[in-house]
Amino acid sequence: MRKMLSPVVMALLIAMMSSLAFANTLNGVYQFESRAKSGKADMQNWWGMMVIDNNTMTRVYRSPDGSVQKYYIGDLKQNGDLFTTTFKYAYKPNYVGNSHDNKITVSGQKLTMSSPDGASFKEVWVKK
Repeated sequence: MRKMLSPVVMALLIAMMSSLAFANTLNGVYQFESRAKSGKADMQNWWGMMVIDNNTMTRVYRSPDGSVQKYYIGDLKQNGDLFTTTFKYAYKPNYVGNSHDNKITVSGQKLTMSSPDGASFKEVWVKK
């Protein structure tokens, strides 16, 4: 008789495969479109690029006049319907090691990353 996996092991395998599959669908290069904090426009006319590859997220932003550049590089891990990014590198040293939970949704070519409440932080990116 064939030996079967326990229901718990099977559930864990399915959960891992589905989270990997979803995270891999995020892989790509994105152009910054907009950002809002507490419902108010933020970083208007900034240039930005985000690359997601193998559960690593890199975001770079540059002000319209080029005088300010911000960057974040971190691991991206799915936790249920939220994604946690833990910064390995950042333009401010005190950001390194910080973790943030965000909702990430994809609709067509647009990726929206927002705070869990959907109101305090929201960025929209367009896949290239």
